[in-house]
Amino acid sequence: MGDLAAIILAAGKGTRMKSHRAKVLHELGGAPMIGYVVETAMGVVDEVVVVIGHQAEAVREALRGHPSVRFAVQEEQLGTGHATMTAIQQIPAHIQDAVILCGDTPLIKAETVRALIEAHRAFKTDLTLATTRLEEPVGYGRIVTDEQGRIVRIVEESDASDAEKEIKTVNTGTYCVNLDFLKDSLPDLDKDNAQGEFYLTDVVERAYRNGRPAANFEIRDSRQVLGVNTIDELARAESLLRQGRG
Repeated sequence: MGDLAAIILAAGKGTRMKSHRAKVLHELGGAPMIGYVVETAMGVVDEVVVVIGHQAEAVREALRGHPSVRFAVQEEQLGTGHATMTAIQQIPAHIQDAVILCGDTPLIKAETVRALIEAHRAFKTDLTLATTRLEEPVGYGRIVTDEQGRIVRIVEESDASDAEKEIKTVNTGTYCVNLDFLKDSLPDLDKDNAQGEFYLTDVVERAYRNGRPAANFEIRDSRQVLGVNTIDELARAESLLRQGRG
C-alpha cells in the first residue's frame, strides 16, 4: 500500500513496568516487543515512522535490522497527540492515510491492520477506530456514543465518570486516519485533562463535531490488542505468543 504510512508510538517510559528499560524494549520470545509491531506494519505499508523518546538510541539499535524505518524524536513526552504531531514531519508528502499503532501491542497481526485499512477506505471517513470489547476494561479509554450509536469521543479512564467506566467497548490505541484531517486537528489539542498531556484521542471528538464521526472497526480477538504495561501483562503476552506459535 504505497499511499499509506504507519506511525508507531514508542517514546514512553512505561513506568508501570517498574524497570529502567524502556517499555518497548522488554522482550517477548527473545526479541524486543517493538520489533513485532514494526514487522507487522512493514508487512502492510511501505513507510513506517517510529516515534522515539525515552532511551531513543537503544530503540534505534533494537531496530537496526530495519534500515528503511524512519524515526521521529519526541524530545519531551507530552502525550500521544504530541507524539503523532512529531511523526507527521517524517511522512512523505504523497501519503494520504496513516495507520497509528502502539509500540506496546506486539500481538496485533498484519491481516488485522490490513482489514482496518480496507474498512477505513470503505467507510470513506476521516478517522476509523479499532475498538474491542472487554468484560474488565480497567485501564483503557472508553468509547462514548450518542443515541444513534455514533462515536462521540474517547474518555480516558483517569477522566471518566463512574457511568463511563462501566462502558465495555474500549479504544485499542490503533487508528486509520486521513492525514489532512489529522494535520488540521492536532494543533487544536489542549492539555486540559487529568494527565496534563495532549491526547490523540481528542481528535475523535473533533471528527464528531465536524459531522463526520469516526467509524468503528471492532477487533473481536481482543488478545491481539493487549497493551503491555506491566510485568504481568508482559508474561501474559509471552504466553499468548507461544500459543500462537504452537
